[in-house]
Amino acid sequence: PPWLLCPQKCERCGRAGATIPCRAAAGCSRLYHFPCAAASGCFQSMKTLRLLCPEHVAEAVDMEDAQCSVCHGPGDLQNLVFCTGCGQYYHGACLNISLTPCKRSGWQCPECKVCQTCRQRGQDSAMLVCEACDKGYHTFCMEPAIQGLPTGSWKCKNCWVCSDCGRRPAGLDSSCPWSPGSTVCGDCQQRRATADVPTAPEHTPQLDPPSQLESPGPSEPMDAPMPLPELEPVEGDEETQPLLDPKEMVPDPTEAPSDPHEAPSDPHEAPP
Repeated sequence: PPWLLCPQKCERCGRAGATIPCRAAAGCSRLYHFPCAAASGCFQSMKTLRLLCPEHVAEAVDMEDAQCSVCHGPGDLQNLVFCTGCGQYYHGACLNISLTPCKRSGWQCPECKVCQTCRQRGQDSAMLVCEACDKGYHTFCMEPAIQGLPTGSWKCKNCWVCSDCGRRPAGLDSSCPWSPGSTVCGDCQQRRATADVPTAPEHTPQLDPPSQLESPGPSEPMDAPMPLPELEPVEGDEETQPLLDPKEMVPDPTEAPSDPHEAPSDPHEAPP
């Protein structure tokens, strides 16, 4: 294998086959692969073919090509990013991009950016740029093709990860769809929708309304009113005696019934 011919390990990835050394003035034992050097933030001069690791990048201030193509100055050397297309340097701050190892590796400036599918430049109005790796893709080169540019954030298939299950498009089943503009895969999206559906409430039998709220029918008798409580007579107090209806008075059984043919007594007759 090729790595047996070069057993030196890369400072970044730890794998064998690293052939690009750091050429600091005081000497440095660090070795890199070419893409790993870019991802690590090393300074690589295309004119002198000299590489400086991040710890010795300050020595690049004396190099002719250590200048940003936007501000035309060295500025923050650790914020410089190398274009693999033209070899020019740019400050990430001057391009308003946050530099990460993923973006640094194989980075291309706006003038050199090509579609990762057709490897052609141009058609900038139809070029999607991944927010994670800053690589470009034509909308009509994607499978399936995208109509128009998405308004929100967008990630390519190499950088997209489901926020719920952590799977990438390569690890998804063919029956599980995914969308670069979405944050979750089709399976997790369906799982979310199922969890958000409210459960049907249990059926509770409806109680019959109270009978007193219903109007009685013509054949139903009305409820009799409650009788008023009778006052108990108090001895010695005639005023508190309840008045009784003569018709309702009960006759004394010890008294003889009056003779209906007996003449009424004279009220002026003296008592015997």
